[in-house]
Amino acid sequence: MSKVFHECPHCHQKQISSFQKLFSVSFSPAICPVCNQPSNVPIVHGLMTLTAWILLTWLFIGLSIMAGMSFFLLGTIPAFIVCVDRYLLKAPLVPREFQ
Repeated sequence: MSKVFHECPHCHQKQISSFQKLFSVSFSPAICPVCNQPSNVPIVHGLMTLTAWILLTWLFIGLSIMAGMSFFLLGTIPAFIVCVDRYLLKAPLVPREFQ
């Protein structure tokens, strides 16, 4: 399995790992190993991920109640993975501005 790396907004090298990108926030940014510059994913993308996952979770709760099968609740796991992939991993990294 090959690792996926994301482009640094400073040096434009694909050296930031998916793990670094997922946990990069303004107070704890991802540091590029090439240029040592900080960058993070804007909070808006995290909020979109959370909102989409909450809506899908309620959809699966409704399905499980209507069908009387709690098995449908397992659908929240792949829904979380899809939301993280779509809204966090595909979000652009932005350079962190120091105040």
